[in-house]
Amino acid sequence: MMYKPPFDLAEKSFTVEERWHLLGRLKHLVAPRPYFYQLERTVSRLIRSGYVLRNPCKPETWQAVYKAQANTPPPLLHRHLTATDSECVVVGLSGMGKTTAIDAVLRTYPQQLIRHQRWRNKPLPIQQLVWLKVTCPKNGSILAFCREFARQLDLALGTQEYEKMYSRSRVTTDEAEGMMRQHAATYFLGVLVIDEIQRLSVPKSGGAERLLDFIQNLRDMLKVPIVLVGTYKAVSLFKEEMKDARRASESGLLDFKRPVCRDAEWDKLVERLWNYQWVHNYTSLTPSMQDRLFDLTQGVTDFLVILFKLTQQRVMEDGTETLTEAAIQATYDESFPLLQPAINALRKNTIESLFAFEDLLPPDRYLDQLRQPQLPCLENLEEHIDELFEVPSHASPPAPVPAAPKKGGRSSSPSDPKDLRHAVSHTTPLEFLHAAGHLNTASPGLLPNVPDE
Repeated sequence: MMYKPPFDLAEKSFTVEERWHLLGRLKHLVAPRPYFYQLERTVSRLIRSGYVLRNPCKPETWQAVYKAQANTPPPLLHRHLTATDSECVVVGLSGMGKTTAIDAVLRTYPQQLIRHQRWRNKPLPIQQLVWLKVTCPKNGSILAFCREFARQLDLALGTQEYEKMYSRSRVTTDEAEGMMRQHAATYFLGVLVIDEIQRLSVPKSGGAERLLDFIQNLRDMLKVPIVLVGTYKAVSLFKEEMKDARRASESGLLDFKRPVCRDAEWDKLVERLWNYQWVHNYTSLTPSMQDRLFDLTQGVTDFLVILFKLTQQRVMEDGTETLTEAAIQATYDESFPLLQPAINALRKNTIESLFAFEDLLPPDRYLDQLRQPQLPCLENLEEHIDELFEVPSHASPPAPVPAAPKKGGRSSSPSDPKDLRHAVSHTTPLEFLHAAGHLNTASPGLLPNVPDE
């Protein structure tokens, strides 16, 4: 899943114009982070479990293929195909690497299309489409979604027929739905990845509800696993009805959370990126620079790459050819005016600030955490927990505690003359309590403002 852009020290001697073009390589850098591997395992399980239920050597599978467009599964289908994990939802802030991660996972299946001829000495002339990724259209309509599906299908198959087929003026939404079901079944689609799922919130052609029902129908009738990718705004799509929330939670909600402060994972990412310096004078990364980069990007990986690239462009242009904290700050001030409101909201990390940007709002369970006092940074968390669990040292055992007197027995006489137990034997207990300092009344007797009975 990792991708290291090419880098040669000899390129540092190129002209400014040439090095500006080389900076574009930074957008292609992929440094896998822990959640990349969690996503890979989930997608791998979805593909394999989906194919278990669609064995091309069984007649009931072909009955489902032939009737896919009509959306009427044969009677035997449900008897042989049982439910399984078939959906995964990936959410996170825009720029946290969701699309980069899913693309990196799909690259681990380089043979997207497999053309079979025989299986166990028997003819099996089928084409198996292992995965297909479709970006949800901006208008959120089913017809536009089906046409994008057809375009990606042509790219995967190396054909030019399906996009034309779906784009005919007389094709209705219902017909496009039927064709999509038919082609997904005919090519034994392993997993359908739908990116930018939050765009379904735009109410057009039935809005999100109708398209979600269509996607669930594709999953339930044809047993094609689905991976939905979007920002936090997409979470609300699955909260209207329990069936949508249940299905979206089958493989767990993969949340690409941003770090709330510098941690080891973030530092490692910055270190790997920092080596790609095309400026003349190499600058070593310092903890102070690490702090500055995190503060100005708030842990969003895409912001980090953009800021690093633009800072190099700046120092190339002004002739200093050296990365400094001042250059990083000046680049942020001048080149990030559109992003600064969102970054400031993330820096405050309060409900009020995040509500100003709908796609910054985390799932509801995180809103409750924002209402509570913030925990210290992760690097100090263990120290904080140790303080909470502080107990006396076991090196020197504590002095033994005197045994409590038995019920009904008499305790030894107290040695402290001001001990409260002396009041029992005193002739005027209130005067004793006053003299011993246990009462703060102006004079012995009844407490002030308390009427005599």
